[in-house]
Amino acid sequence: MMQINVAFCNRPLYDNPLGGDAIQMLETKKWLESLYGFHISVITDPKELTDDFDIVHIFNFSTYEITNRFMEKAHQLGIPIVSSCIYWDYSYSIPPLHYFFGYPSHIRKSCVLFYRFLYGNITAFLRRPRTVSWEFRKHVRKFIDYSSFVLPNSLEEGILLYDFARMKNMNKLRVVYNGVELKENQILSSEIFFSKYKLPRNYILQVGRIEYLKNQLNLIYALRNHSDIPIVFIGQISDFKYGRKLHAIAQERGNVFFLDKVPHDEIASFYHYANLHVLLSLRESPGLVSMEAASQGCPIVISTSEYLPKETYFSKAPYVVDPLDISAIERTLLQAYQERKVFDLNIKDFSWSNVAVQTCKVYEEIMNNKNVLNL
Repeated sequence: MMQINVAFCNRPLYDNPLGGDAIQMLETKKWLESLYGFHISVITDPKELTDDFDIVHIFNFSTYEITNRFMEKAHQLGIPIVSSCIYWDYSYSIPPLHYFFGYPSHIRKSCVLFYRFLYGNITAFLRRPRTVSWEFRKHVRKFIDYSSFVLPNSLEEGILLYDFARMKNMNKLRVVYNGVELKENQILSSEIFFSKYKLPRNYILQVGRIEYLKNQLNLIYALRNHSDIPIVFIGQISDFKYGRKLHAIAQERGNVFFLDKVPHDEIASFYHYANLHVLLSLRESPGLVSMEAASQGCPIVISTSEYLPKETYFSKAPYVVDPLDISAIERTLLQAYQERKVFDLNIKDFSWSNVAVQTCKVYEEIMNNKNVLNL
């Protein structure tokens, strides 16, 4: 196996809080090093890039200011660039005027669609909202142009990215799945788990940052008349105005529990003992926590295909619902809570070792054509 020196580039403080892009980066690094012996350095400052690297692998287009600096430096050095775009349609998930005037008790579809229409018209001449702006589109086009290959986590993601960029030639796309790996031997005993965390049994779980796009408000609101069902949220608050509103609604309903952080080696136990994991997110690519829950045999409820790559990852999931339709959410949650049908996630396809294999094939393609690509 050829020796490759790779720079993994991500934003400063990528691990605070640890998001999906950071997990993808760190797990890919671990498995590439383990399986192939590659030398991989995590770089958070473009000044640290040198021509000692054979490949520069950049994560996340949405943080386009720092991503652009990585792109420029790698392009200047003549190093082939691989991009993990980590993209989905941002137009549903941008906090609208609620952020300035206060969040409501739940997120209404009519409101989201109105703001989505508004964004589609004002971004022709404004740089805000940033992730649907013409400025972002300009950068995405540049990032694709500078990259030897672009690695979406699904074909759906790649198509959305190119549609947003208004580009048609997708010959640079190489789909690399997202991965999940939680071992069964990490499960705490029932006695230890419930004694340690003081939670009721038969709870509904949601793991993820406390913020608008994760849509925890609609979960609580849909079950506002079913306070006998415990709800547990695990995640740090990244939008404090939203977090305050969520806590207020939770207190009004009752039987809602918040955990800021839990040890990573114990997260599998929360999935294991949950009656249901719910992620009514307005944007995922693909939704690692849903994959983690399914891998532990926990029934999952997910959003419809406008909001995530359902066909690639969750084509046979039994509980899929419009995350902005409160009545449909209530019906689906109550049905899933009673039936508890398990979605059989194909762990072999979506293991981190397979992610490393797919990524390695892209690197080999670059190294075998290094004199042709990225001229």
